[in-house]
Amino acid sequence: MRPINRRDFIRQSTLAGLTMAGGIPEVSWSIEGDQLHIRNYLDITTLDPPFRLSGAESMVGSAIFQKLVEFKTDGTWATQLDAAEYFEAIDDTHFAFRLKRGQMFSNGFGEMTADDVKFSFERIIGSINAVDIGPLSHVEVHDRYSGTIVLKSPYAAFVSVGVANYEILSREAVMSVGGRFSTQPPCCSGPYLFRSWQAKRKTVLERNPQWQGPEAAFSEIHIYAMSDAKAAEMAFEAGEIDCAEISVESVEPFRRNPPPDGYVEVHPSGRNFWLGMNQENSALTDLRLRQAVQYAIDAEAVVEATWFGLAETSMGPIPRGMNGCRERTLIPPRGDAEKAKSLLAEAGVELPLRLSLDVNSDARELTAAQVIQWSLKNVGIEAHLRAHDSGTFLSLGNEQVNDQWRDIQLFFNSFIGNADPFYPLVWFTSQQLGLWNWERFSNEEFDRLNDLALATTDEVARNQMYQRMQDIMEESGCYRFISNGVMPQIIRKTIKPAFTPDGYAILRGFRPRESHS
Repeated sequence: MRPINRRDFIRQSTLAGLTMAGGIPEVSWSIEGDQLHIRNYLDITTLDPPFRLSGAESMVGSAIFQKLVEFKTDGTWATQLDAAEYFEAIDDTHFAFRLKRGQMFSNGFGEMTADDVKFSFERIIGSINAVDIGPLSHVEVHDRYSGTIVLKSPYAAFVSVGVANYEILSREAVMSVGGRFSTQPPCCSGPYLFRSWQAKRKTVLERNPQWQGPEAAFSEIHIYAMSDAKAAEMAFEAGEIDCAEISVESVEPFRRNPPPDGYVEVHPSGRNFWLGMNQENSALTDLRLRQAVQYAIDAEAVVEATWFGLAETSMGPIPRGMNGCRERTLIPPRGDAEKAKSLLAEAGVELPLRLSLDVNSDARELTAAQVIQWSLKNVGIEAHLRAHDSGTFLSLGNEQVNDQWRDIQLFFNSFIGNADPFYPLVWFTSQQLGLWNWERFSNEEFDRLNDLALATTDEVARNQMYQRMQDIMEESGCYRFISNGVMPQIIRKTIKPAFTPDGYAILRGFRPRESHS
């Protein structure tokens, strides 16, 4: 049989990834009236802020709840007041706030108060997402509407990663359902109310009549859980949705021949896509073996097949344009197969070496995993792909779920970014072992630099620290950085969209318009 070359493999693996992702789900809805119909890349599992697992849930939560401050809808990471009429840093560890009066929770749970702020922030402590609020100590309540958030130590990302990402909930409402909820919030306070959720199909929001801010633009928002971008594209062309993230291979065809009432935007993505290795698995304890995997993987080929020339290989978890992004990686983007083979021989590895490679069943990530599988095979490593639905995949490395984390060897993963360089890296600290740090990577220098970078506002110093942290990750042999990706969107011309700088929809910022100029 003729050996498959690099270019042929890239072309063929792209098509195969779409096939492995599964069939296209049935659609049976239609646009009518002043409604917004939009794709979400995953279904929701919980809308309770301290326990959310994905950006898909944050997208919904930001529409139905309020925060003290929120990100603007101008495509920057700048913030503006939301539930607060006043929010200021008193010093490095104290933040004063005063709520606007008359902000009501739905379902009869009354007016938002400073005690609700205290409840909402303090319950994040100890949760799976506690890292976002850093060294939060407590919230002091001064009166019905004002208080002070107190940190144990300075935290440079507190506003951009903590305050601007976490909503205020009613203490009474949450306690009425046992102190925690999942897909049925007990009350809302944002411009939209939660109306219904159908598992693996859609979430419906409706205009909140008690909302005191600018009127919500749509009477209803229908949010469809569609992990398959191809299904979303077909639904858009059929006139059934207004906005959707689309597959990268469809960008050029849509640009050449766009639907008569649609157009394409390609947004940068702050996601970190990488191949991780569980160094505590018995098959991967030897650093030389992990380094061989790093060198074996042709990241350029992965990016070419997965993003069709729209994305670049990454410099690490921190994307280009953000403070802390490196100028180069330690492992060359194209890899070095001969170096990989030399490391395997040095480690005394008997070939072929068989390893498992876990991956989300998303078509894009399956394509990336297949190219990684091909790269590894070229040096004598046979990777067995194990595809999982998103809910199962997100729990693979979590010790709180079961012991399956022990069996993980290789895995292709991606995390969303945020407004500060702290966010893409914090998930790999020792504190995250058994939660999000599936590589079981633990390094004292890395942890120390993470703490130091958060405790200073000197951006030059932070830049140097974050670059060194990414070097340490690569030196561990636990990571092969691939890309930060892109977020292509197809949008109805009658809609004026709003996105974060990393391409996620801000639902409360969407507006109808007559035409697209």
